[in-house]
Order: sequence, then structure tokens, then C-alpha cells
Amino acid sequence: MLSRTLYTALLYATSPLIFSLLLKTKKGKPPVGERWKEFVGITPELANSQQPIWIHAVSVGEVIAATPIINALQHYPQQPLLITTTTSTGAERVAALAGHIEHRYFPADYPCAVKQFINRMNPALCLIMETELWPNMLTICEDNNIPTIVVNARLSERSQQKYRRFQSLFSTPLQKITHILCQDEDDKRRFRTLGLSEDKLSVTGTVKFDVQFSESIINQGLALRQQLGQQRPVVIASSTHKGEDEIVLAAFNCVKQQHANALLILVPRHPERFDDVATLCQTQFPHTQRRSQTQSTDDLSNADVYLADSMGEMPVLLAASDICFMGGSLIGDKVGGHNLLEPATLSKPCITGPSYYNFADVTAQLLDCNGVAVVNDEIELAEKLNALIAQPETARAMGLQAKSVVDKNKGALAKIMHKLTYFIDLTMSQTRVK
Repeated sequence: MLSRTLYTALLYATSPLIFSLLLKTKKGKPPVGERWKEFVGITPELANSQQPIWIHAVSVGEVIAATPIINALQHYPQQPLLITTTTSTGAERVAALAGHIEHRYFPADYPCAVKQFINRMNPALCLIMETELWPNMLTICEDNNIPTIVVNARLSERSQQKYRRFQSLFSTPLQKITHILCQDEDDKRRFRTLGLSEDKLSVTGTVKFDVQFSESIINQGLALRQQLGQQRPVVIASSTHKGEDEIVLAAFNCVKQQHANALLILVPRHPERFDDVATLCQTQFPHTQRRSQTQSTDDLSNADVYLADSMGEMPVLLAASDICFMGGSLIGDKVGGHNLLEPATLSKPCITGPSYYNFADVTAQLLDCNGVAVVNDEIELAEKLNALIAQPETARAMGLQAKSVVDKNKGALAKIMHKLTYFIDLTMSQTRVK
């Protein structure tokens, strides 16, 4: 049984390993630099002395999910927003957001670091995106009367089993959470098995269904498509992982035998892999172009593979594509897939591998309406791509079905903001009384 005292001792004992991982420099990853001190709670003062609303979003995916909420929270102009991330890529994404927002790195879960961070930042309340639950942080927030609300919370069967395995560590900290806004009833049920009372749990849906792409994003996608070639099929392989690029390229080689003018946009999930994937692509397809090495005026109509070695441009790349394969799903159960809602929002027909447990509910809804196809290997991927390219009307109908799932589930943002408004107003009124 792992108690919080033992957990904290293990944290301190493994500090060299923790910091080597946090600060490790990788190709394509923005460096943390002098800001490493923030991981131990040595955090610069905020520009605004007002108590901020603190939103913790681990990395890029959570920042993207939090963006509609961040935008909505700016209706409280007197309440500055503090966004914390664990990764430098997440920090880069926050830097691109508009409004009265400041970013800090999330301190490692050492009691002294968290206490110092909270004393310096003095947040009014804390919103935790999805399920980033740290025992010391939750305990110290309650000790300082800071409400903690988990937003867009999801808990897979695997995660539930992990929490139950460490029940002695998490049972008390979990009780200190003020409220959890679950994505669906299954998530709520799983949280309840961890000892959360009914009055601390609500179902608001996932804010990811409320994703919206600006006219600027769409126009950038159309401009890219013009560069790539209007009269050719364009397939995007999104968020691929190590070992998956080979599968996708082998499948695309089969596609090229039937559709010689087809183009593959390949988007590796992790920037440190960009150079290795570029070498892999060029070995098989000499007419490979890298996004980082092309200009907006370049003619890319002769490219076979377009390697998207950039960050934060997925919507633009999706808007330029016809069909989307979602990565993280064809390499066993290591990853569990990625979110299909961005391509679905853009009415793109979707393909995934069999491992999509991290997004089982969304994928199930897309399967029910024929908005996604599941393939098991490179042969099935090639066959499905060839079929959709050969039957554009079928592909278009499939994309519209995917979009219908998004439209049907919209509204989570309004439900989330209704709940958050209650807690924010309550916190602000208590602050004024003090």
C-alpha cells in the first residue's frame, strides 16, 4: 500500500530522473531554458495582482481542449487567467492564445514546490483539464481553500484500474476535489467506484465536440491545398507514432499503384522524430517535401509525401486533405488512438486502427453512423484508402456522417460554463467578503 508520505519520499528520491525527463532537450521541442526553476515552485510574480483563475492543461492536447473554455472565461475581464502546462510544447501553444493570459510551468508534485507556487500565484480556484490528478497538489489546494474542479474529465477502464491499485494513495486526495465534470455516464460511474460521492459528479459532455475552426484556419487550408494540387487525392496520416510511419508508407505505396497522383500528408506526433521520419519518407518516396523547408509560394503538385514537421497546424493540414487516418491506433495497445473529432468537424471521412480505447465513446458513435472505418493492418488501410479515393461520393457521405456526430453532441461548453459560473461567482463573492 502506497501512502502519501511514502509517495512524497519516492518523488524526492527520484528527483534526478524526474528532472532529466522534464528538461531533456529533443529535436523540434522548444527548450525550457532558464524557466526550469518553475518546476520547483520558483515562479515569477504575475503581472496582475488580482487572484487568477488557474487552469492546468498538461500539454498540447489539453490546451487545445481547454481553448473554448479559456475564451469563454475571458468574459470575466477582472479575473486574469493563469495557464500551467508540464511540457514546453504546451507552453508554446498557450503563447499563441489571445487575451489576458499568463503561462507558468506546473511545479512537480513536491509539497514545498506546490506550496511555494500557490503562495506566489494566489489562485482563486483551479480548473484541471481531463484527469491530471496529483495527490500533494490536491491536498495543498484544499489546505489553502482553493476549490479544484476537474473539467472535461475522462477515466478509462485502464486508468480506473490504476487508481484502484493505488487506492491508499488517492482515496483521501480524491475526496478533496470540489467537483468533477465528466465527459459521459461511463466516466461518472468509474469515478464513483473510486469513492467519489454523487454530489461531486456531473456529466457535461466533452468540450471537444464544441471545437470550432476560424475562417482564417479554413482559408489557410484551402491555400495549402492549392499548393499541393486541387485535382489529386490527398490523404493525411495524423499523429503517427514510432513504428506506425512504416505501416502508413507501405499502405500508401499500394495506393500509389492505383492512384499515381495521390499525396500523403504525414504528421508525426512527436517533434523529436521529424528528422528520422523525413529520412524514412525520402528513402521510399524521393519526392518528399518538408513543411519546414517550403514557402507558401512553392509549387508542391509533384510531391508524393508532404511531411508536416511543424507544431500546432493540424487543423490547417486537415482542411487541406480529403481523407484522414488517425495514428496511435495501429501499433498494438501502447497508445490507444487519438481524437477523431477534429477531422470529423471538418467533414473528413476517418479511418482508425483497432486500438482506440482512449476515445472509445467518440469512435463508437462514429462507427454507428459509418463516419469512421476500422482497419487492422497496412493491407486493410491501403484497401480502404483506395476504395474511398475511387468512390468520392461515398467518401463525402462518410465525412458528412462524421460531422453529424459532432453536431449532435455540441453543447458541452454551455453546460460546462453553467457549472463553472456557479463556482467562479461563489469564489469571487467569498473573496470580496474577505
